[in-house]
Formats: sequence, structure tokens, C-alpha cells
Amino acid sequence: MSAAPLKILITNAWLDGRGGTESVVRDLAIGFLRRGHRPIVYSPHLGAAAQELHACGVAVISDLSQMGEAPDVIHGHHYVQTVEAILHFPEVPVVSMIHAWTFYQEKAPQFPQVYRYLAVDQAVRDRLVHIEGADPARVEVLLNAVDLARIPSRPRPLANRPLSALAFTKNKAQIPILQAACDRAGVKLELLGLGAGRVVAAPEEELVRHDLVFATARMALEALCAGCAVVVCDARGLAGMVTPATLPRLRDLNFGLRSLTGRVTGEAIAAELARYNPADAELVTAQVRKAASLEGTLDRLETLYREAITAFAAEAPDEAQRRAAMLSFLTETLPRRRADSRWPWIAEREGLLAEIRDLDEQLAQARRGPPPDGDA
Repeated sequence: MSAAPLKILITNAWLDGRGGTESVVRDLAIGFLRRGHRPIVYSPHLGAAAQELHACGVAVISDLSQMGEAPDVIHGHHYVQTVEAILHFPEVPVVSMIHAWTFYQEKAPQFPQVYRYLAVDQAVRDRLVHIEGADPARVEVLLNAVDLARIPSRPRPLANRPLSALAFTKNKAQIPILQAACDRAGVKLELLGLGAGRVVAAPEEELVRHDLVFATARMALEALCAGCAVVVCDARGLAGMVTPATLPRLRDLNFGLRSLTGRVTGEAIAAELARYNPADAELVTAQVRKAASLEGTLDRLETLYREAITAFAAEAPDEAQRRAAMLSFLTETLPRRRADSRWPWIAEREGLLAEIRDLDEQLAQARRGPPPDGDA
């Protein structure tokens, strides 16, 4: 007898753009829907990404009070939104997924309801364990995955030498260097991503048209799954061409920060273009598609969800621990100091109020008129 379908609440800070976590939410929600589960997606900022999910039959909400029944499990992305879900459904276990080495919104929610923290690579795991103090027994590395069903067939095989390249990036500082190197090599370079000021709903449809892609992190993984040769680089640094030999290490590092040890220079990019090998690229693609398929991630998440539900049914978190976690969250999150960098509007408000008081005094003085002779 198959296991009962789950009601899975997925949180995200925003669903009005086309960034990395929006893509993860989309893939998870649609993937779980295909498996017969009932995903519900919560974000206070809805837009194009939310509309895409709604069109597929996924319930998308901007207010947790809209939910008429509690979920079986919470899959949390982003600090504040995950805590909102925890406070709204205090008896529901949580699996929290952390995607970045930096950024406040990727902070780990330290609540006893969190059964497992999932880090997308070893760097993120180190942030959770060594910087934020998460229990190592509750932290697991779960590498990024790609929904292969979304990737269309390539219109043509990879060329013998790169004819068309794509810079798929959140950054822009490296683009002039990439453009100059491609121009010298006779490679046509196109741009895609936030750094290029060009974001599309289905980047995989563009990826399959190119021989080579410059990208990092999830963008690099998507490009590999789309059959492209990939040079891992962005404004932070260069890791180089993904080859059968370098793939295991780069995959473990999420094609991200810790792999970007080289400098992005014209000479370095020219050397990477010279390393282009379509046979190597095809071998890498086959290996990546086998290891990074979304189906394996969904399998692991389903296992974790059911483990969490069973564990919480046997022993719910201690109420004193919940209260302590709540107090810690409020102390961490609510504004308490005027110069708090997370709440810049506080200092701005104080400055505006002082300016208003000064203007009011000037206006009052003008209405009183000049002082009588001899009073100056």
C-alpha cells in the first residue's frame, strides 16, 4: 500500500521574480504535485513566479491565515517566512533549506520544530554549524537538482569549436572581459540573468541553443543539464571549464564561492575557451543528468518529511524550548537600536523628524516676524 499523500507548505520570501529560490520552489511544488502530494506555497510577495505555479494547480497564498487546515510538514526557505510558518503552525515539523553563504534572509531559524537543516553545499553547512551554531546532527548537505522534464532537446549538437556562448549571471562586472575574450575567439556572446538585465521564465529554452555557458551555482548546473560546455565564473572569480575530472569537486562545491579561486582576466578566459571539447561536455552532461535529477531530491525530501512527522508524533518539542526560540527570534529581528543596519528606516525616520522640527521652528519664527528693535 502506497504512503498517504502529504500536505507540504513551502515558504519563500518572494515569488514576484525569477531568481534561484523561486526556481527551486517551482520545481519542488510541481514535482510533488506530479507525485500526488498537495503542495501549498506561501510568500508575501506574489508575481510572475506565483502565477506560473497557480496555472499548474498549486495553491499559492500571501497570508498564512488563508490556510483552512494545517500542513503535515513545512519546507522552509528564508528566515522570516519560515518562522512565520512555525509560529502559525507550532505543532508541525519543519525541514529548513538554506541556499547561500551570506544574506540575512538565508539565516537558519533556530526553533525546536526544525527537524533538519539542508545546506546546498559544504560552505553553507559550515555557516550553519560554525557561525550560526546549528546542531551538526540536524544539518545535512543536499546538493541542487534540476527538473530534467523542463529541458527541451537541443536543436543541434555541440559545434566542434564554440560558435555561440551565453553569460548566465547575477553579476555584471565580468561581462566586458567575457565579451572581449569571445570577440577575439570569434564566439558570439549573448547575455542572460539579473546581471545582464534580462530575465526569462524558461532559461533552459535559451541554454540549449548555445555551445558554451559562463555561469555559477544553480545556473551552471542547469547549463550542464542542458548539454552545454560550462566555464564556472562570475564577478567573484573563476573555477574554469567543467570536465569529467573536475566535475565531482565542482559539484560538491555547488559550482560556487569556494570553487572560484582564479581571477577573471582576458588571458584566463581565452585559455578556458581553448579547452572547449564537445566530447568532454557531452560526457559531463550525461554524468550530471544522472546525479542531479530532481527525482532523487524529491525522494530524499519525502523520506525526511515522513521521518519528521513520525518523530514529532512520538515526542513534540518542549514548550519551554519553543518560548526561548521565540524570544531569541524577536530579540534578533525586531528593531531595538537606531543605527541597526537591518532597519535603516529607523535612522532615516529620526533624521526626517529632526528636519521637520527644524522646519517647524523656522516657520514659527517667520510667523512671529522679526524681533522688535533692541531685542536682537
